[in-house]
Amino acid sequence: MKARTRTAPVPGERASSAHPHPADAPAVPVRGDKRDPKELSGAENASLCEGCVRCCTYITVEIDPPRAAWEYDQWIWALHHRGIQLYVELPEAWFVHFETVCDKLNESGRCSIYGRHPVLCREYDPRTCERRVPLSEVRAWFNHGEDLENWLRDQRPAHYRRLMAFRRDMPAGPPIADARKNRGLAAGLVTIASAGAMSRPARAPAPLDAASAAMPRGRRR
Repeated sequence: MKARTRTAPVPGERASSAHPHPADAPAVPVRGDKRDPKELSGAENASLCEGCVRCCTYITVEIDPPRAAWEYDQWIWALHHRGIQLYVELPEAWFVHFETVCDKLNESGRCSIYGRHPVLCREYDPRTCERRVPLSEVRAWFNHGEDLENWLRDQRPAHYRRLMAFRRDMPAGPPIADARKNRGLAAGLVTIASAGAMSRPARAPAPLDAASAAMPRGRRR
């Protein structure tokens, strides 16, 4: 599901009705229905989403379109990690995409907190989701860092040249360690314990001076 970058209503935007789920609402919206998504009834949403939970299995967040070499380098680095994808929508909207299933989706494929679910979910329109409308606005999709590099080279050669120049200016890195070599040395490394497993060392009592030691127990302060 795509997260919006704005949360305040746009001036002139049609507000939801006081009773967004009328009892006589049809189970399936009619063609050309212009109602706000929050005005759809529970029966309408159930009919539209039957057999599909796609919107509950990913998150996309809009990001600033990269322009500088270091910005491209940053997102190439992110794409080297599993579960991170980027895509570009027309005309020039960039999004970071995470494949991740909502914990509130139960085993039967239904929302376990429906009625208390976030406003973002209520504003999602199942009438125009990717199940029904082709993602024609997507101009590029990047699954790996190499995908973004190749796209820059082919589609934005000036940006690609700046990226290559930026990388040439970087200092030489240290020798690459072989993690599979000398595994016996690992036994001598310090193990980093979790914060919950760490305990504070016992504090030794402060020594008493001779006067304090001679003072009766009830008068010590």
